[in-house]
Amino acid sequence: MCACRLEVVRLRSPSGMAKAAGVALCLAGVLTIALYTGPSMSPVNHHRAFAAHHPHPQAHADGGGKGTWMKGTFLMLLSNTTWSLWIVLQASLLKEYPNKLLSTLVQCGLSTAQSFLLAVAVERDPAAWKLQLDVGLLAVAYSVSSSNN
Repeated sequence: MCACRLEVVRLRSPSGMAKAAGVALCLAGVLTIALYTGPSMSPVNHHRAFAAHHPHPQAHADGGGKGTWMKGTFLMLLSNTTWSLWIVLQASLLKEYPNKLLSTLVQCGLSTAQSFLLAVAVERDPAAWKLQLDVGLLAVAYSVSSSNN
C-alpha cells in the first residue's frame, strides 16, 4: 500500500508487478548514475552557440568530482520524490477545494518565488543577472511567443 493510502498495490497482479518493477528500475538507474566512476560524458550537441562558458577550465576538467555527482543525484531524487508527493497531495486538495485554476496559480506563484530565492542564493554576482542578447534569451522569447499562439 502507498504511504498515503490512496492506492493499493497488489504484487500478485500484473499491474502491481509492473509498478514494483518500474520503481526498482528507476532506483537502479539512480544508483547507477550516483555510483558511476567512469569518464565524464560529453553533451550530444557540440554546436558553439550552446557551449558552456566556464571561466576556470581546470575547475571543470574532472567532471565535477564524486561528491558533486552524489550531491546532484541525491538532490534530483529528492526533487522527484517531493514532486510525486505534491501530485498525490493535489488529488486530496482538489477533492476539498475543487478550484483547479486557483491551485495552479498558487503552485506557479510559490514555484516562482522559490526559484527566485534559490537563484539569488546561488548566483550573487549582479553582472550575471544582466540580460544579454544571446541564444538563451532568444529561446525564452520564442517559447513565450509560441505559447501565446
